[in-house]
Amino acid sequence: MKRGLNKIPIISVAIAVIFGCSLFPLRNGYSLTDKGLQTLHNFAKVLHYIEDNYVTPVNEEELIHGAIRGMVGTLDPHSVYMSPDVYRELKVDTRGRFDGIGIEVSVRKGLLTVISPIKGTPADEVGIQARDQIIRINGKPTADLNLSEAVRMMRGKRGSRIKLTIKREGIKNPFDVTLTLRVIKVPSVKYDIYDDKFAYVTVINFQQGTGRALEKVLKEMHKKYDLQGLILDLRKNPGGLLDQAVAVSDIFLSHGKIVTTESRGTEIDRRDAHEGGTEPDYPIIVLVDGGSASAAEIVAGALQDNKRAIVVGTKSFGKGSVQTVIDLDDGAGLKLTIAYYLTPSGRIIQDHGIKPDIVVPSKPPKPKTVRGEGEEKPEPYKGDYQFEMALDYMRSHYGKMPRRTGVETKSTKFKKRRKVK
Repeated sequence: MKRGLNKIPIISVAIAVIFGCSLFPLRNGYSLTDKGLQTLHNFAKVLHYIEDNYVTPVNEEELIHGAIRGMVGTLDPHSVYMSPDVYRELKVDTRGRFDGIGIEVSVRKGLLTVISPIKGTPADEVGIQARDQIIRINGKPTADLNLSEAVRMMRGKRGSRIKLTIKREGIKNPFDVTLTLRVIKVPSVKYDIYDDKFAYVTVINFQQGTGRALEKVLKEMHKKYDLQGLILDLRKNPGGLLDQAVAVSDIFLSHGKIVTTESRGTEIDRRDAHEGGTEPDYPIIVLVDGGSASAAEIVAGALQDNKRAIVVGTKSFGKGSVQTVIDLDDGAGLKLTIAYYLTPSGRIIQDHGIKPDIVVPSKPPKPKTVRGEGEEKPEPYKGDYQFEMALDYMRSHYGKMPRRTGVETKSTKFKKRRKVK
């Protein structure tokens, strides 16, 4: 494994994802402008009038919490104020085991929107898709819920059931899905081999140890096969830990930028690739879709911008902002967006996503046929069209695909790497 990196979460609210600690130093000080002080004075007056004159007695603490939620709500959807109860419940772990339904959500244009279902989880099994809008949870509308409240409603005891009402583009009427909460163990990396030379590796999420797991998988495959190419599948990958996105990218890059972090127009962090431990020089295809987010987008963008891989599929989700979580004195928490992630060429990931070099839809185009009398309707396609197209491209364009320049050959490179203890 390459040199150690601090474990920094790419935080987005999910049933499955931890809220991390502070990512970067925050600006200190509480000074306000004269206009800000006047506005704060007006707030205090409104609070006083409500306490003394509202038709029924009010709870001062609840009023102030509501005011804070409203203030944070004027920012982006990933900045959230969490009451002590909500914050306590949402402090979960990122080691790949948790109780839940396996779904990551965000707020897009005021609507609770699915970033991605995690592969092999209840959400994936019932067919929830990226960009589905959850309009009700157990019959309660989500329109007036903030992100932390919605997440809290989708948590519960193992074995309990939850009903989501889904609105999906292309389907006229909303529909309900029922899911059962369970313990979810998510293996970070899965793999297969095709033609005894093309590796197919799926990274399901970026949790602790993902980089090491990927290195182990590749090492095992090198021992058994003469690898000539790799398809790295990041579809339905909602992201996870920044250091693991950097570690995975670094496996395939010998130099150059991987990702930079920018706040208020200033670069505040930068991660670079290192020569040691770099994989041999074979062609790479990265598969992405609308469920590829955050850490997955960092990897796809790094390999694409460094001309190390061809990105195939559909545009990724576009979750590339940095949040820090601040512990407040009363046990509440403030999750605040403080920066954006940029790809090596300077592209902002947030709201833009990663655009594939080759666009391939999830399903093949429907054949244009004129149905005659008595003609049977063709069977629906049940394969993995994007993967099939990627494998066909790898087979037919192997010699023309991008590779690194100025590096050792595959055989000598790997022999040398294997001797390192």
